[in-house]
Amino acid sequence: MYDDLKNKLTGCFYTIFTPFYENENIDYESLEKYLTVLYNQGARKFYAMAYNSRYSQLSDKEIFELNEFCINTVKRLNKNNIVIVGDPIHGSTKNSTEFAHHAKEVGADLISLLVREKYFDDDQILGHFSEIGNAADIPILVHEMPFLSGFGGKQMHWPKSLIKSLPKVPQIIALKEDAHDFEMTKVALSLEPNIRVIIAGTKAKLMQYQTLGVKAYLNGISIIDASIGESFWEAFETNDRHVIDFILNELESPFFDNCASNYGWHRVNKALLEAAGYMHRRDRMPLKHITDEQFIEVQGVYNQVSESLRVWKKNSM
Repeated sequence: MYDDLKNKLTGCFYTIFTPFYENENIDYESLEKYLTVLYNQGARKFYAMAYNSRYSQLSDKEIFELNEFCINTVKRLNKNNIVIVGDPIHGSTKNSTEFAHHAKEVGADLISLLVREKYFDDDQILGHFSEIGNAADIPILVHEMPFLSGFGGKQMHWPKSLIKSLPKVPQIIALKEDAHDFEMTKVALSLEPNIRVIIAGTKAKLMQYQTLGVKAYLNGISIIDASIGESFWEAFETNDRHVIDFILNELESPFFDNCASNYGWHRVNKALLEAAGYMHRRDRMPLKHITDEQFIEVQGVYNQVSESLRVWKKNSM
């Protein structure tokens, strides 16, 4: 089911970040500029998602509007682009179904579904996906990240039985693997080729799955320039160690080993985009953006990475 679409879900997927004006309204002007720049740099697969796209800071009405804007913008750039949008982080199956219907009507290729309700059993989760899939008839990307157990409230990985049961829902054609655990990711990759697995995390960590059939990943440092993500994937597929090592050591490592480790990915990604001139780093409370003093450090790392990238591109011509 949906084989043609699934075959297109390879390589680098690009996060859609949500910028805000000082009055906290969504800055659609900067968002459109950012999406256009990514496209011109080579991005073809765009993904609005729960946390990077700041759904946690938006009302349902704003998520509907953001999803529609992203779909229209990405498809206007190129009707063959892939665009994925999501449902709210918390809510009922009925509410998620409304977002799935809307995504299909507006022209999304997939709906990304995230379950943050407490986990009790596999049938509970499969039933959620099945009900939405049957009602909306849209391809589904399952956002797999650790649950909170309904028995005690502790964080837990998905049961392997649940991951292996996902093909029972025919509308599920992709999985965003967000456990950040080697053994769990191996289980997820066992779903290939029936379900496309998109691995989140650093490119350095992605390397450990190179021989395990990984076909897709989510961008990291590539948020500043899609040509990084495209070049890395080409090198990954051909095992071009010269290009791989340059991107890992000169572009990715300075950012993740310093800024991200000190201030956290979700705050630093927006700061990096401000350093690149795409959007302001501000967020809505309770997620507070990094201080001006901290931003100076991010700016310095961006300048270092940007210069390395400029020299590399020049020497590659």
